[in-house]
Formats: sequence, C-alpha cells, structure tokens
Amino acid sequence: MATQPVRVPDEVHEEVQNAARLLGCTSGELLARAWLAYRESPEFREEFASFQKAFATGDLDAVTERLRAHASARAADRAAASRARRGR
Repeated sequence: MATQPVRVPDEVHEEVQNAARLLGCTSGELLARAWLAYRESPEFREEFASFQKAFATGDLDAVTERLRAHASARAADRAAASRARRGR
C-alpha cells in the first residue's frame, strides 16, 4: 500500500478526520472508499470516456478545452467559497 502524503486544505483534512472517527475507520480508508464511490459515478465515467476518446483519436484540442473548462470552474468555486467564508 502506498504511503505518500496527499495534501489537502486544513478544513478538508479536519472534516475527513472527523468523518473517519464517526465511521470508525482511518482517514486513508475513508479516502479510498470515497474515491471508489466517485469512480463509479456517472460524472466520472462520462469525463473519463471523453478523455479516452480524445486521446485515442489524437484530439488534443478537446483535451485542452476540457481542462480549461475545469480550471475555470474550479476557480469560480474557490472564489465563491472565499466569498462565503467572508460572509459576502
């Protein structure tokens, strides 16, 4: 089993630690369970299939466009979270 650290924001780390305690498992076990559940989700399956198709056909423009869209969405999510923490 790999033992490399995964860096997450302190807030996420605390939530995972608390949830793991409540569920009676370690944070690593909880992370593994969450990843397996996400990997089976329709969202992940669609995303993975899209990247597979783009790579298989050599459509790097589709790959970069999808990555740009994800980066923009993540930036918007971070901005919204930051505003929420400041009460705006």
